[in-house]
Amino acid sequence: MEKIVEVDHLLYNHEGRIKQLEVNGLDKEKRLRAVEQSYLKLENTILQENRDTRLLFQNTIQNQWDLIKSRDAAVENDKSRNYDLAKSNLERRTELAMKLLGTGGLLYLCIQFLFEWISK
Repeated sequence: MEKIVEVDHLLYNHEGRIKQLEVNGLDKEKRLRAVEQSYLKLENTILQENRDTRLLFQNTIQNQWDLIKSRDAAVENDKSRNYDLAKSNLERRTELAMKLLGTGGLLYLCIQFLFEWISK
């Protein structure tokens, strides 16, 4: 009879252990699901941050290209303005020289001064 009681006790004890394992298995499954959900949230956050960073870099690069283009345009405008200014100065000087030498006024004054100096 003792063996029957002992076997019943073992069966009851075994059934309790199985229930405990089932409870532990459910708890582990809940924790595993929580870890999976946390992983998915983390993955989504990383992907969103990656998109945001990529957009930031694209905007920054676009702004830099716009600045480079505007700088190049300003340099070209400066070169064009300097060329036009030099051309205008040369035209004014040439026109002045032509007026002075073309009419003979300065040459006449120099010759007259030279004759007056020689005759003295």
